[in-house]
Amino acid sequence: MKKKSDKIIKDLSLRNNIPVKDVEQIVNSQFLFVKNVMESAVKDEVETFKTIKLLSFGKFLANDKMINHIIKSKNGNISK
Repeated sequence: MKKKSDKIIKDLSLRNNIPVKDVEQIVNSQFLFVKNVMESAVKDEVETFKTIKLLSFGKFLANDKMINHIIKSKNGNISK
């Protein structure tokens, strides 16, 4: 997968006359945004778990069951 993305980044760099490093930063910035939004969620506050949609890629979301599991595990209310 890394080889394929590197090839695409290099192609974009050449076609648009932009340094490879800059193209990599542009491509990776959307995933850094997703990471920051996910990390900002507060375990006890369901409304802080946001759905993030990246065009032409898909959605990142936490469903209600997973959120409740996270809250219960934090509070020690989950059976093993």
